[in-house]
Amino acid sequence: MYSSALTENHQMYPRLSSDESNYYYEAIEVNVVEAGVYIFASNSIVPLFGYIYNSSFDHFRPYQNLLVGDGKGCDQQFKLRIYLQVSTTYVLVVTTFSPNVTGAFSIIASGPNHVSLNRIGEYLHYFSNN
Repeated sequence: MYSSALTENHQMYPRLSSDESNYYYEAIEVNVVEAGVYIFASNSIVPLFGYIYNSSFDHFRPYQNLLVGDGKGCDQQFKLRIYLQVSTTYVLVVTTFSPNVTGAFSIIASGPNHVSLNRIGEYLHYFSNN
């Protein structure tokens, strides 16, 4: 399990399929020790979207490296199901359904083995593709 909160100190970006660029987000590095199908589910009072990227995330190019995304399901939370490889870094991006919204959230990850979830500093994902 991973817990955090989107705050006004987080960077903003233009979430996929939105014309506005004021969605707070958090980028989380994902690593697994065994290949297989993993599920990432959010839990929050705030409606959330989740996206998984291969290798890196560039908030100026949110479609680049995108593998899968989900949001605002029946309980207004995301649930991502994806096959992940060992020795590959993935980035899980958590953002809100509505612009300018903040709030606490948790991510529950499940799969065949241990999942490592670590927040990426703002400067790291900006420079990740340069």
